Amino acid sequence: MKDLISVIMSTYNEKMEWLKASIESILNQTYSKIEFIIVLDNPDNTMIKRVVSDYANRDERIIVVENDKNIGLTNSLNKALEYCKGEYIARMDADDISDNNRLEKQLLYLKKYNYDLIGSKIRSIDESGNVIQKSSNHPVSNNIINSILKYDNCIPHPTWFVKREVYTDLNGYRNLHTCEDYDFLLRCSQKYRIGNCNDVTLTYRLNSISISRSNALRQLLSAKYLQKNYKNIDLINQSEIDKYVNKRTTQNKVENFDKTQLYFKEALVYKEEGEFFKMVLNLIIALKTSKYFLERCKNMLFIRTIRLVKR
Repeated sequence: MKDLISVIMSTYNEKMEWLKASIESILNQTYSKIEFIIVLDNPDNTMIKRVVSDYANRDERIIVVENDKNIGLTNSLNKALEYCKGEYIARMDADDISDNNRLEKQLLYLKKYNYDLIGSKIRSIDESGNVIQKSSNHPVSNNIINSILKYDNCIPHPTWFVKREVYTDLNGYRNLHTCEDYDFLLRCSQKYRIGNCNDVTLTYRLNSISISRSNALRQLLSAKYLQKNYKNIDLINQSEIDKYVNKRTTQNKVENFDKTQLYFKEALVYKEEGEFFKMVLNLIIALKTSKYFLERCKNMLFIRTIRLVKR
């Protein structure tokens, strides 16, 4: 008998066409033994409620969970986990699109290489569906990922495919304001085998909200604090993170960091179009704009060195 896979998703204010494409990409999987738990985290959004309810009426595999009020992504995902009955749990965002063989491919990969949590490579698109990047360059093997995780999150959250027992043992996500997925990975890596499927299985949508937002710098600084204290990750709490972040955040730094996000997005487009000079120019401007972006690039250079050494 096939193993049951629980797919969890939280919705808020996504565009209807994005939400429909996301839901249908799960319902049309080649692996059909699934339950699809969709949390409505905005009870005032009647349009999303109507769309999700319509799909649920047509497909009994969908379980709709409606929050009384907006509780945020982390709490909504933890709520979805309470409804999961599957041996495996897959993450899905309401504006992304899974390849139709994603679940089948990830299940086989996880079993073949004896992993407990895996992600995959992704392709990136913009708001109009234009491809920005055909394939991400995420590491695959457990030993390289464990080395890189100390410096960067290298398993895309929307691609996670996890043994249910891992979520249960780690008590789901901790209620952090940002980086709850990175925090989970750092905790997970100390007890379990994690990896990435060496294939693209999901189309990730980059939109204006995710590229330029006021908390982007706070996310980067929060991640840095987790990195600095990963050996004692279980002892970290939100108040300690806030104290670290607030000391290093000013309005000017936030604005500059937002600009680097936009320059970096343009650089990705130029890379796909083969415009090497424009890509490099955009990255240089980004480096000059924000020292935090420069620090991230240093980390990425170090990560690349780790990959070369461990081949």
